[in-house]
Amino acid sequence: MHFSFKSLAKLLPVLLLLSAAAMADTCKAFDAYTCAHGVHDGAYIGGSGTPIGAPGAGILLNSNMFTVSDHNGEAGADVIIIAAFSSTLTGTLNGKSFTSLGSFPEGGASGAIITNLQQTGFCGSTCNLTFGYVDLGQALPANGSITVTASGVPNGTAVYALILNSKNQVILITANSESGVFGRPSVAPEPGTISLMITGLCGIVGGAWRKRRS
Repeated sequence: MHFSFKSLAKLLPVLLLLSAAAMADTCKAFDAYTCAHGVHDGAYIGGSGTPIGAPGAGILLNSNMFTVSDHNGEAGADVIIIAAFSSTLTGTLNGKSFTSLGSFPEGGASGAIITNLQQTGFCGSTCNLTFGYVDLGQALPANGSITVTASGVPNGTAVYALILNSKNQVILITANSESGVFGRPSVAPEPGTISLMITGLCGIVGGAWRKRRS
């Protein structure tokens, strides 16, 4: 996969600024940013979906599109999406492929990611994650949002947004428990349910046959 020097230059501040564990919710991980409004002064993942139940948080997306905005209406020069995959790292965002990451840059988020994936049925007691990012190369307007379209991204993928300023410094990040998670898992019917369905269908067919004969 092609990895340009420009992409590396943008990712390096991300890795440096987010290297401290469990800090996203308090903004203490940002060397060049003072969080004036606590946890809610961050990047926000939105879109069509349902809230993830306690003890998780965030949104369970029911389409291949989501939005990025922030809680205080601040503008950004660029947006990077970091994703945690519960399966294979694949797919694109706005036509751009993911670049692999060895681990999630903000270490404290890993527990929240696993909790969200467990709450939504994508992980059991163990959850093996794969990480990647996409530099959208798209500015976030003040008091506005951008829409991101995913293609081929598997269900059970959690996404976070990083908002950068014109110096490629991270100024806002999605709180570590507020990710967007793609899709609902498909649940196979239990054997008893299948048997009940077959019995019901046989009864309907038998009734129709007897009615026709009479």
